Amino acid sequence: MISVDLSKKILNVGPEYLPPKGGIAQVIFNYSNYVFPKNEFRYLSNSCDGNRIKKIYKLITSLIGYFATLIFQRKIKIVHIHTASNFSFKRSSWFVRLAKLFKKKIILHVHGGGFKDYYYANNNADFVRKTLCKCDLIVVLTDAWADWFRTEVGIDNLKVLPNLIPEPAPCEIERNDDRFHLLFLGLINEPKGVFDLVNAIKSNNEKLEGRFKLHVGGNGQVERLKNEIAASHLEDLVKYEGWVDSSAKHKLFCTCDALILPSYIEGLPLSILEAMSYRKPVISTPVGGIPSMIDDGVNGFLIKPGDGSSFIERIIYLINHKSECRSMGDLSFERISKHFPESVSDELVDLYEGVIR
Repeated sequence: MISVDLSKKILNVGPEYLPPKGGIAQVIFNYSNYVFPKNEFRYLSNSCDGNRIKKIYKLITSLIGYFATLIFQRKIKIVHIHTASNFSFKRSSWFVRLAKLFKKKIILHVHGGGFKDYYYANNNADFVRKTLCKCDLIVVLTDAWADWFRTEVGIDNLKVLPNLIPEPAPCEIERNDDRFHLLFLGLINEPKGVFDLVNAIKSNNEKLEGRFKLHVGGNGQVERLKNEIAASHLEDLVKYEGWVDSSAKHKLFCTCDALILPSYIEGLPLSILEAMSYRKPVISTPVGGIPSMIDDGVNGFLIKPGDGSSFIERIIYLINHKSECRSMGDLSFERISKHFPESVSDELVDLYEGVIR
């Protein structure tokens, strides 16, 4: 855990995180609970859920509060800004400029898998590069991301920092059937591949009937998902679990056999790391930082996005080889220790102290 003295020198900036909705919010929530001392986590939220007017109001008031904080809280030496792409990055650039104006050390922590597309689109490259060059350190999630920032963006002041996940509580929940339970957690939309998955299940209904169930947790295009389940008569094979809080998530991880995430774009999803901490294999795609954690055929399977038939093949394989499924889950757990609080806390302390020096 970070010392009280060091924590007083750090201001974290990012989206609202109580309750945590989304990957960045969950990372920040974990920092507040497992890295920083109780009541010593200095945080300023610069975005929120809601309509456009609410979001603009939130940005304006957060900029005013940020300005006042930088003026009056003289102990703050480091501003740690959590960002993604698109408007998240544009919004973060204002906080970078203000921190630079007040001569604070700036750490820009890049989350999210869409950053490459954002960088190359609409002549964004020059703006992104100039913003990054104002920062003292850029934090990324994997070595592959670090290599891309070095070669494509020309940034060398980089640090790879694993996303933090807590060790899960023991599972004391028993299942009441012998089906294979598969879990999807994330935003319900096209880029996450969840509708590809539902269509693949529909096409293989007879092979899966009575042997399998997909549990879907998250927000987004919920009504579309419900309509597709109903229209295809998949109620026995696919269940929408709603927005999943920490308690419900624990229950789902304890009772599922594997996690699936058929995404087209990702950074390094927390849901995959969480599944690994629960000793679950992962069926996903080789995008973003996922191949750094999942080896095809070792602790999960990696399949080309949109290849529904291959996803079903791997699902059926795990249904038919449950002991191997458990062994793959054990291998997942062996790989996840660097993401537990003690390890990430030590790396953050070194990171912060290195920036201050």
